[in-house]
Amino acid sequence: MKDVDSCFSFLQIPRRPPKPRSNGLTIVTDLSLSIQEARNFMETSAEVVDYVKFSDHAANIARHPRKWFEAKLDVYHSHGIKVFPGGIPFEVATLQGQVRPFMERLKDLGFDGVEISEDVIPPLAPQERISYVRMAKEIGLEAFTEIGKKDPTGPLDADDAIEAIQRDLEEGVKKVTVENSDLVLLMDSDPAPILKIVAAMGIEPLVFEVGPHGWPKTATWLIRSLGPEINLENLRPGQLFMVDAMRRGLNRNVNYEFLSVKGGRVE
Repeated sequence: MKDVDSCFSFLQIPRRPPKPRSNGLTIVTDLSLSIQEARNFMETSAEVVDYVKFSDHAANIARHPRKWFEAKLDVYHSHGIKVFPGGIPFEVATLQGQVRPFMERLKDLGFDGVEISEDVIPPLAPQERISYVRMAKEIGLEAFTEIGKKDPTGPLDADDAIEAIQRDLEEGVKKVTVENSDLVLLMDSDPAPILKIVAAMGIEPLVFEVGPHGWPKTATWLIRSLGPEINLENLRPGQLFMVDAMRRGLNRNVNYEFLSVKGGRVE
């Protein structure tokens, strides 16, 4: 990523790692932004966005034509940003026995990845989940998987999650996402399962959903507890400025730590 010609280059603040990043990924949710809105978003934010996730599930399946997808993908690709759809269309395809046609269509349209999730549908058998990861890679898509449920009935089991994450990583998934609902449930009650998962796996292979529930508390807790270079997902475009500032210690939610703790000194 080229250096930005900032008007205030004589002032120093914590820098973000250059693209392509392996840590500190920012995955933004595009809920059917218009093509012009996507261009406007890129004008101000392309430097800090790594992936965009299309999450207007009904529209993605039933309303948007090929030319719309191709034009929207071109906007993001022209800024070096990869794109994949949210996991619900995959879950529809799974229930309807259409996973391969779904993945092949994603590749044909120009998508870069696919989210293999089971946060609403019944749990997939480990071998079936692996088969979908292998299918995505064969077709030429980056595979993202997920642990957790959108409507959890109890705390996430850390040992089961670690086993699933390890299995997915052995198959070459790009990242494994921790579902937002599980984070919100554990953050206030007992974060030990999340901390145990991170202790076992490190932060690089994991992505944490900061929304839609618990914003901005979830993002604040994650950054303060696990560090600014964790991978974050489910950010709306209008929320991106806050997370970028929190990562650098320049936001109220982290008590402006760059000033109050580090004295304005870049390490």
